Amino acid sequence: MPLGTRGGVRFTHNFLADGEYRITMIDLDIGQYARSLESEHTVVMLLDRNEVFRAQLGGRAELMYYNRVGAPAKAEIMQRFAKIPVQITAGVHEIAITFVERARAATEDHIFGFQPYGGFDYTGKMRVPKVVRPIQVEGPFGTTGLSRTASRDKIFICAPESAAGDAGRDARGRATQGAVAERECAQRIATTLASRAFRRPADAGDLERLLPYYENGRAAGDFDTGVEQLVTAVLASPDFLYRAIAPSPDDRGDTFALDDFELASRLSFFLWSQGPDDELLALAAAGKLRDDDVVARQVQRMLADPRAQSLVTEFALRWLNVDEPHAVDPDDRLFPDFSDALRDDFAKEIELFVASVLLDDRDVHDLLTADWTFVDERLARHYGISGVHGPQFRRVTVEDDARRGLLGKGAVLLRTSYGDRTSPVLRGAWVLDKLMGTPPTPPPPGVETNLDTPEGEKPKTVRERLERHRKNPNCKACHGVIDPYGLALENFSVVGQWRNVDPVAEEPIDATTELSSGQVVHGPVELRQVLLRRPDQFVQALTAKLMMYALGRELEYFDMPQVRAIVRTAARDDYRFAAIVTGIVSSDAFRLQALPHAETNEVTARADAK
Repeated sequence: MPLGTRGGVRFTHNFLADGEYRITMIDLDIGQYARSLESEHTVVMLLDRNEVFRAQLGGRAELMYYNRVGAPAKAEIMQRFAKIPVQITAGVHEIAITFVERARAATEDHIFGFQPYGGFDYTGKMRVPKVVRPIQVEGPFGTTGLSRTASRDKIFICAPESAAGDAGRDARGRATQGAVAERECAQRIATTLASRAFRRPADAGDLERLLPYYENGRAAGDFDTGVEQLVTAVLASPDFLYRAIAPSPDDRGDTFALDDFELASRLSFFLWSQGPDDELLALAAAGKLRDDDVVARQVQRMLADPRAQSLVTEFALRWLNVDEPHAVDPDDRLFPDFSDALRDDFAKEIELFVASVLLDDRDVHDLLTADWTFVDERLARHYGISGVHGPQFRRVTVEDDARRGLLGKGAVLLRTSYGDRTSPVLRGAWVLDKLMGTPPTPPPPGVETNLDTPEGEKPKTVRERLERHRKNPNCKACHGVIDPYGLALENFSVVGQWRNVDPVAEEPIDATTELSSGQVVHGPVELRQVLLRRPDQFVQALTAKLMMYALGRELEYFDMPQVRAIVRTAARDDYRFAAIVTGIVSSDAFRLQALPHAETNEVTARADAK
């Protein structure tokens, strides 16, 4: 909220047209006892941080009036804050309704908490009214024709003379962006829109298919109606809905090279999860995307763009299986301090942390070793980090080595647990799959996995329950590999807090474990050291998943030499994320496309016939 204010509400709203809007504050917490009237307050409304309304609320006279009259007085007071007229232009705007800050001493009203005996003690606070119900926005009123908006301007790049009065005149009534013949303007709109939507220059064939839709709409209405039908046709076109990659008639063999526009689309959807921008399309039109240096510069530019955040949300969080924070619901009897707000903090922390490594172009090993994280006051208190105050997330240094990197993040530890207990099996499988790239074999059907303590027996630690499960030779074959990696994390509870005692068995937790290699580790710090013993292993696991995401398909055995080559090349650049991305987009797997087997056989047969 703006400085010098307290309380209130702030929101954004998409106003559909220029005009007058009427905003109503439904209720300012004037309840049965009307305590919000005991002090005088200044209510202000801001449009895009500019004040558009100010009124007084409360004070001795208003309180006395309410006490005498009751509900009718409340209705009269609230009428002051109803249907406030504000002139607003079309588009998304921010509305804030708040109260001007003031010293508590600047009021002659009651001082709560005054204790006449045992000394003077002012412990109370001046009551602040609240916006306790939604804000009502009505309108627009008094509109005159269509409003100019950013989205409309992207479509209507020109305006014909017949439509200039509605769509193509500025505030002084002058035709904007050139008044031309309707058919010519429709062609220009179709060409620009189709080129953006199809991610390549629109050709004569595209216009031949699209313009009849404009003509049908124009015949049924006006120019805008025709363009509306044109837009609908573009959005329904397979060229927009699908990223088709097709060989040219000259291509032979079982693979073919993507053209520059196909490369631009594949690169853009990989790094931004959306179509290419003007710069990429211009490079594609100039045939420069086959130049390795050009591609490397584009990777750096695109990773520095805010749109690269999709690599975190669409790839990294899904790869790490922490993209669904509500997948595990901790038992509120065992974890009474856990809340949905803390769950949201877990999600925010992991997103900010992963972004700080990938998008800041750091060594990807920092995902395992980083001595920093991002917390607000609630999450810091949960982790036992001191000196953090307020709801803002900020970067802090992690003093506890066990809390470093992904292994110490609440989102990971919660997602690899059950609601009522930790799971060394889930945690061990997560380490093997995500961090080592060696996913364990799925359990055979019909295997009994219930680790609950039989009724009447003394509760046992999770380790003891797993040891009983592993007595079955059929189970030990897999669990002997999986469980040790998870047992090293057993000091972390379901909700990611450090503990030394198993709360169910009331016995000390033993996080010492022997890996399948024979290496003995004592807790998460030594487990991390084992994971880093082969520095290329984690990088290869990440690179394989990232390449799969870039290509939109599962990797095959013949892709792995390219993955290993990318890792070796990235090692020369300290395994920085941009080096891995550059290696992927420079690989044959990214730049070439294989024909389906049936088509390959057909092409071979045609070649043989010639």
